[in-house]
Amino acid sequence: MTQRFYITKNLDVFEFDAEKEWGYPRHKHHFFELTFVLKGSGKHVLNESVIDYKEGDLFFLTPKDEHEFIIGEPTKFGVVKFTEQMFLEKATFSTSTYWRKNLEAVIFHRNIVAKSVISCATDKEQLFRLYHLIKSELHSPLTYSRNVLSELFGALLIILSRNLKSTLKNSGHVYDKNKVDLILTYIRQNVQNKELIKVDVIAETFHLSPNYVGIFVKKHTGISLQRYIMETKIKIAENLLKQSSLSVGEVAEKTGFTDSSHFNKTFKKYTGKNPSEYQGDK
Repeated sequence: MTQRFYITKNLDVFEFDAEKEWGYPRHKHHFFELTFVLKGSGKHVLNESVIDYKEGDLFFLTPKDEHEFIIGEPTKFGVVKFTEQMFLEKATFSTSTYWRKNLEAVIFHRNIVAKSVISCATDKEQLFRLYHLIKSELHSPLTYSRNVLSELFGALLIILSRNLKSTLKNSGHVYDKNKVDLILTYIRQNVQNKELIKVDVIAETFHLSPNYVGIFVKKHTGISLQRYIMETKIKIAENLLKQSSLSVGEVAEKTGFTDSSHFNKTFKKYTGKNPSEYQGDK
C-alpha cells in the first residue's frame, strides 16, 4: 500500500545521500516537492512511468503523484518541499495575474510527463542556484529572511513553470487529453448549477479563452461543448425520472431548464421519449 508523507512547515529544504537504497517506500505527499539530483544516477518511478535519472535532473511532484527512486550510482538529493499555502501566500501578495492563472495551470495538475522538468539548459543553472540560495537563507536566517525567501521561491516557481510548459508543449496531445478530461469531469459535477457551467466560467477555471473552450472540447471529443452539457443534463434527468418521486416540472427545474415545455421538447429530441414515459417505467 502506498504511504503518504506529511510536513509541518510551509517551506522546507533538506539534502541526503543514498548510497545503495533511497531509504523510503513508494509514497505520495500532502505537499509539493522539487527533487534536485545533485550527483549520482539510477531510475525514478513516477506514477506509471519508470525513467533514468542523472546528475542535474529536477523532478516536480504534486500531491497527486506517487514515486520512488531506485539507486544506481551513489546519489545526493536536494529536496524543496512546500505546501499549497506557500503558493497561495505568494499569489496573494503578487499584483501579477500570472500567478493566479498561468502558473497554477501547470503547478496543480498530476504529472503526465515523468522525465526531468528542465527543458532549457540556461534555466538549469538558475534553478540549481536558486535551490542553494533558498537552502542557505532557510538554514541561516537573517533580517528580512521571510521576504527574501518569498522572492526566491517566487523566482523558482516561475522558472519551473516556464520549463513545465515547454515540456508539456512537447507532449501536447497527452496534456490536452488530461485537460479535456478535467473539463468534462467539471461539467458532470456542476451541470445542475447553470452559473458554474457558463462558457466564461469554464474558460476562467481552466485558463482558456472563452472563444476557444468550445473549439478545444469539440477537437478532442467530437461533440460541441453545449451538446455535451445538454447530454449530461438529459442523463441526469433520466435518472431522476426513473429513481425519484419528483414531477416532470421539478426535474426540469433541477436540471436547469427554463420551463417544462422546453424540457419536454429537448428531452424527446435526445431520447425519443417523453419524460412521462420514463416515469411510467418505474
